[in-house]
Amino acid sequence: MKLNVSFRFSPDRVIRVGTLYQNGRDSAFEYAQSFFAEKLNPAPFRLPVKEGVNIFDWSGGMETFGMFEDSLPDGWGRRLVDVMFRKRNGRLPAVSERLACVGSSGMGALVYEPEDNPAQQYTEFDLAAIASDAMNFESGLAEDVLPQVRRAGGSSGGARPKAFIGYNPNTGEVCAESETLPDGFEHWLVKFNTKRDGDCAGELEYRYYKAALAAGVDMSPCRLLETSAGKFFATKRFDRTDNGERLHLASVAGLLHANFRIPGDEYEIIFKLTDALTHDYSAKKELFRRVALNVFAHNRDDHLKNFGFLMDANGVWKLAPFYDFTYAEGPNGWHTLSIAGEGANPREEDLLRLAASVDLSVKDAKEVIEITKEVSPHWR
Repeated sequence: MKLNVSFRFSPDRVIRVGTLYQNGRDSAFEYAQSFFAEKLNPAPFRLPVKEGVNIFDWSGGMETFGMFEDSLPDGWGRRLVDVMFRKRNGRLPAVSERLACVGSSGMGALVYEPEDNPAQQYTEFDLAAIASDAMNFESGLAEDVLPQVRRAGGSSGGARPKAFIGYNPNTGEVCAESETLPDGFEHWLVKFNTKRDGDCAGELEYRYYKAALAAGVDMSPCRLLETSAGKFFATKRFDRTDNGERLHLASVAGLLHANFRIPGDEYEIIFKLTDALTHDYSAKKELFRRVALNVFAHNRDDHLKNFGFLMDANGVWKLAPFYDFTYAEGPNGWHTLSIAGEGANPREEDLLRLAASVDLSVKDAKEVIEITKEVSPHWR
């Protein structure tokens, strides 16, 4: 199967990127000749822009190149797609078919269209009809909150059920996600609670968000949607600008082809990547603020897919806002990423050693630590 891959930064700014080839489990990608003139480098470390066909080497425990792996539905969204394909085709989908299901509805600015049959509508699958079998929350929720948009969960990532929505923060109204939303509506993402996480998962994440703001961290606006079925955490999508343009989103795992499921990597990796992409000292200080928050607030699910970067239509990179910040035990109670070699019980001295290793000034590091410690009663 062949997929045409493009950037859709806006309806008027669509750039052909290249062709993704799929043969069984093997992937190859070739940049389009026209893309070389754009001077964009969306995957500079593992899929740099160059002539010729690139063969995927199965690095990082990924199914395809990291740039496209970041578009794949993860966790609950993947489960929906699997159920969908089993019901219709009697088999699991290939990577290219998963991406075709994402189409233009995924995070970021990448869009995927089958080359052999561009009119084929993979998104026509009735996810709403099977979502109740895949969701692990009250069956009445969708009718109460999001009657049209359960199908949107097929392209959202993460382990918890999620959906892309249109949300009006002034009125609290919700509508189905679409490229163009009614006046007053914005692109948001809502997370549903599961029996495993408990009824308070949304409220807990929202409290973490409020405490993180008090610590000065950069996060997209968030709300707690209160319904008769419960309270659910929602956040404004940072891959969409206020004027409706889209931004390319790349996780650290995707950029480096790093296996985020295996603990043991160091936070220092993300600092080096921040230097290479942004050349911005303030971004490095912001990243240190997030490390301190994860340490003091006991968020140990701090893997490489939970840190990302955004690239605009001019090729300018910046650190993406902080996301997926809530209480989490982590693998065997450890941080997924270690802090200056310490993953089990990192302390202030470990944070200062990390700061020194990434050329963050002692003054800035201590300032961040003190501010973060001041808001720690929120978490207790």
